[in-house]
Amino acid sequence: MSIYSKLIVLIILFTFLVGCKAESPKSKSSDDSSSTSTDTGTGTTSYVGKWVKSSDNSIALDWRSDSFVYGCLVSTYTYAAHGSYSSSNSRVTWWDGTYNTVSTSGSNILLDSNTYEPAVLYANCNPWWTYSTSENQFYTNAAKLMGSWKFVFTYGEAYTEYIVMSGISSRTYSDGNYYTAGTDQYGNIVSGGYLSSSGKYDILDASADTYSDYYTFTINSTYTGISSGCYYYYNKSNSTYSSCSSLSGTKLYGTPRSYRIISDNDEEKIALQKQKAITKLINQSSTRITAEDINAYNRYQHLLRIHNSTDKEPLKRFLHSFRTN
Repeated sequence: MSIYSKLIVLIILFTFLVGCKAESPKSKSSDDSSSTSTDTGTGTTSYVGKWVKSSDNSIALDWRSDSFVYGCLVSTYTYAAHGSYSSSNSRVTWWDGTYNTVSTSGSNILLDSNTYEPAVLYANCNPWWTYSTSENQFYTNAAKLMGSWKFVFTYGEAYTEYIVMSGISSRTYSDGNYYTAGTDQYGNIVSGGYLSSSGKYDILDASADTYSDYYTFTINSTYTGISSGCYYYYNKSNSTYSSCSSLSGTKLYGTPRSYRIISDNDEEKIALQKQKAITKLINQSSTRITAEDINAYNRYQHLLRIHNSTDKEPLKRFLHSFRTN
């Protein structure tokens, strides 16, 4: 073979080796299509795939793309959370403003210190987006409520309270809208929803022993706050309720304030203040219950039944799994 022929062979061999450089798989097996946490060759890692939490197989991730990360809890009903991933800070940020730092561990991924393994997910994990990502209007309605809310109202005296709405339930109201779930500033489960007929959102916090807090409102066009709203206090012991107290609110982002730890003494103090306020208002002849108040009471009773029938412990674990405090 001439020197020129040898040179041509060497050039072809070099080109072949460079063009077919192998990548190290980061999955349990080379043919496991659900395990897609791989090095893309550009210094970034793709987490697209299906994942289940190692310590709780009722919680899973459907990582469709970096802009469409879906978390689910399969319990009596399915609950969903929705987020997006940024490679610049290695975080998944969820729609309630919380986030998790993402990394790899062998064939698994870590959300903070929680391990997720490659998995096969079924339709009950993702009943909304199983076959497409086209808009589901009822899902969109519920998604507008997601976030960390700061509510301000005067009921005897001024109150500022924080609620984080984090998940959508597959359970629906009669008009097709999905119920929603979140936590109050003490970490208790709250329930919410939307009524197409009135265009109003509502949130019920029935965690206190003696009373319930009920918020009903319309959201502004930028989905960052309340256009108008009412706060209602419901006394559980004698079924009395207040008239509408004007409610204002803004949607906060970043690490929600409602994750702060508040002592039992603070909770008991607030309960006593509200009890005194309704006693005073009931004794005032100027207190009037309107048709709007009665409609709100009927909706409250319905939402209370939903809240009381919710399996709260697995839901609380799910809502607390997607957060960094």
